Amino acid sequence: MRPLALTLFLGLALAQTPLGPVSTRDVHALLWHPSGALLLGHHDGIVAWGDTPQDLVRRRDWDAMNLAWDGRRLLVAGHWILAESQDLKRFRDLSPKGLPALDLHAYAVDPKRPEVHYTLEATHGPFRSQDGGRTWRKLPAQGLPKAGMAFFLVDPKGRLWVSLMEQGLFLSEDGGQSFRPLPSPDPAPGPLALSPSGTLYLGGQLGLWQRTATGWRRLWTGAVLALAAHPQEEGLLAWVDGKGTLWRGR
Repeated sequence: MRPLALTLFLGLALAQTPLGPVSTRDVHALLWHPSGALLLGHHDGIVAWGDTPQDLVRRRDWDAMNLAWDGRRLLVAGHWILAESQDLKRFRDLSPKGLPALDLHAYAVDPKRPEVHYTLEATHGPFRSQDGGRTWRKLPAQGLPKAGMAFFLVDPKGRLWVSLMEQGLFLSEDGGQSFRPLPSPDPAPGPLALSPSGTLYLGGQLGLWQRTATGWRRLWTGAVLALAAHPQEEGLLAWVDGKGTLWRGR
């Protein structure tokens, strides 16, 4: 295949549209809220991206590293932060039991059992809650390397997917008791997202990837810092690239 033809072929993998530069520092998380708002968690709060970006929280060092939805409320977890909001206007700090510290570098909710939550505390490792984040217990997490930065995702089967930057992909099928490594298409795997039908997407140093029955397929080339899949529209994705530009594509 000629170079031009190859470029055109690869370009058809994902029709992408740049939405504009993100005027925040260190975008960590993306989440499509059921209202249709695209939420960006960053080092100083949360932005709702619509026709015009709007600050939901703008507070110095209020580091929203992770955004999760449990069916009725938004959960925000990050550096010394665990908070909730039901209306995207008022955010309430939570005081969970069982977490020795609140430096939370990953957070995920089971979509089929929203009372089951997972988090990664930077010093003490992975934890699991079975009551919506009120109380937590440390997980054995056998086979999972210690990591400071990670991305968690729970699929409809209740399996816990973990992406460890510079260390690869891991999967637990027993609620975080044990993990096994998985082949990664990217040397530095990053954010994970799941479509309504259960298709898994991965962002990394080299691009945006889709997991298929035959392996991983690259949809877009370039670093992906944050990633989200629309909860109702199959194949609709949003991501932030290495230069801080927000994209949308399907």
